[in-house]
Amino acid sequence: MRFMRRKIKQAGVKILDHSPALELLVDAEGVVAGARGINRQSEQRWTVKAGAVVIATGGCAFLSKALGCNVLTGDGLLMAAEVGADFSGMEFSNAYAISPSFSSVTKTRYYDWASFTYEDGTVIEGAGSKHGRSVIAKTLLTQPVYARLDQGVDEETKAWMRASQPNFFVVFDRAGIDPFTQRFPITLRLEGTVRGTGGIRIADHTCATTVAGLYAAGDAATRELICGGFTGGGSHNAAWAMSSGYWSGESAATYALSLGDKAAQRSLHPVGEAGLQGAGNHPLSPNEAIAATQAEVFPYDRNLFRTTAGLSESLNRLDHIWQEIRNSQTPADSLVVRAREAAAMVATARWMYNSGLQRQETRGMHKRVDYPQQDPNQKYRLLSGGLDTIWVKPEPAVANRELVSV
Repeated sequence: MRFMRRKIKQAGVKILDHSPALELLVDAEGVVAGARGINRQSEQRWTVKAGAVVIATGGCAFLSKALGCNVLTGDGLLMAAEVGADFSGMEFSNAYAISPSFSSVTKTRYYDWASFTYEDGTVIEGAGSKHGRSVIAKTLLTQPVYARLDQGVDEETKAWMRASQPNFFVVFDRAGIDPFTQRFPITLRLEGTVRGTGGIRIADHTCATTVAGLYAAGDAATRELICGGFTGGGSHNAAWAMSSGYWSGESAATYALSLGDKAAQRSLHPVGEAGLQGAGNHPLSPNEAIAATQAEVFPYDRNLFRTTAGLSESLNRLDHIWQEIRNSQTPADSLVVRAREAAAMVATARWMYNSGLQRQETRGMHKRVDYPQQDPNQKYRLLSGGLDTIWVKPEPAVANRELVSV
């Protein structure tokens, strides 16, 4: 990050630190042409007019305290939806990572060497990092789960582990725990769409969205094109982040240059609404809205093990939270960032669960308890979108063939 920051500053790019974007700007034809935001420290608003915009804000992990994800609240997804962009694969959004219960570190590679036990030390049959995480989740519904990295780990392997991922061991060293010889309690932290595959739909090889002037990269965009319904924290996602960042940046620059003098002559207006402005009488409590949303997406028996009844009940409550945000007062500048985060999280949850409700099968990370088998007739992507009213529909077969070739 330090290297990249230095390179773009040398190129003459102005960096707005501590200045989150709040909404996009569009011209009279709906073409995206800039953004507006606020500086957290001074509470001064900023506006940037541009020939094109790249959404690279990451996905949404719902403030679950997962390492590296706790600033990813789906803001870019909300901004994209407000200009009419749609999404793909939002049902593949329930990634959970193993973590010590007393830590936010969700690096899971080393749990391949772990044994998982009940509180009394009995081994939990079938529990594992890659092919037994659901067993861990089911056990956690009723009792604690403990882990120990004791499966075939010799001294040479221990040294390699510590050299490869030293930050994995920091929390254990601070707590005085030897994870190779001592058991420690674990949990599963939601990483949502960040380690899922759903996101803003990519329309073609340029990483353009379905809205003119808007491009998407990294975890904000769908990753179905490279890994279908399941991915993880490294490899695929890392390669996609770097590649899509390059492609979207190059494409956005090319598009901006194609506008010529027209770009500077356009009349622009902002389009942000939920959590940003409102005509209601009651004040919004962003923290209460966030907590209510987390109560619907954190539980394993709602988000990981999905059912028609569970998804429908959660959607009823999430729709109510959304309407509360939409009908609230315009928040003060001191609360506007948090209000937008709340709006983005509940919007993301509604796209997730509406898509999950329509995919009546088990595929990838999407597990339907009431439809436990994979259905060959549902071998298509689900597109979704909308704000006040959410829509979900299968992607047409012709578009499927085009996207597979990307």
